[in-house]
Amino acid sequence: MKYGGTSSGYKHSDVTKQMLASLAKNRKHSKETKDLISSSLKGKLNPFYNKTHSLESLSKMTVANSSGVVYVYDSLKQLQVVFPSVKTLSLAINANSSSIKKVIETGSLFRGGWYARSSLFSSSDEPVFTSYHLCSELITDIIKNASVKKAIFVFDLNGNYLNKYKGILEAETQLGIRHEKIKKHALSKNLVTFPLREGIVLAENGIEEYILSYHRLLDNL
Repeated sequence: MKYGGTSSGYKHSDVTKQMLASLAKNRKHSKETKDLISSSLKGKLNPFYNKTHSLESLSKMTVANSSGVVYVYDSLKQLQVVFPSVKTLSLAINANSSSIKKVIETGSLFRGGWYARSSLFSSSDEPVFTSYHLCSELITDIIKNASVKKAIFVFDLNGNYLNKYKGILEAETQLGIRHEKIKKHALSKNLVTFPLREGIVLAENGIEEYILSYHRLLDNL
């Protein structure tokens, strides 16, 4: 000790530090001691009494306790919000974690309108919502589209967007094309020629050749 009766300024050796850390780690408080500690931190004695964490602090704490963030983009690849983990996102939108993980792995559109990613499309992307606590409308919209499995997007030969169908069966009914053909062309990303069902016009020029895709943007092709 540098001063009588005090350890001020004294530094423990690395060996002593490790020994003290080990002792503290294995120390078990008695029930009486635990009760005393608990009582000393109740009510106004608690340094966090009558205080609340900010949304920013809550987000940071959740991120710190998660295994990896999830970037949620819309179908036009605009970053909407960042969730701290797959589990947090799955709970918010009433989805299975496995379904979200599959979307992340395959790069497919989730419920026909959103991408879930473990990395940014671009390093300059900025989220529309600064916290996942503030995107209630987005969450509601995703939940409302729970019935959408794989949306079908229709484009003309110049890549102009024409229409969207909630699934292959809806596209089959509306366009009069067998679902096998829709799947084939949506996956192969080639042109598909088909006669329009009477009364349905997808383009002003009435062409009958279109591009079918599982994505809203053709740069995915």
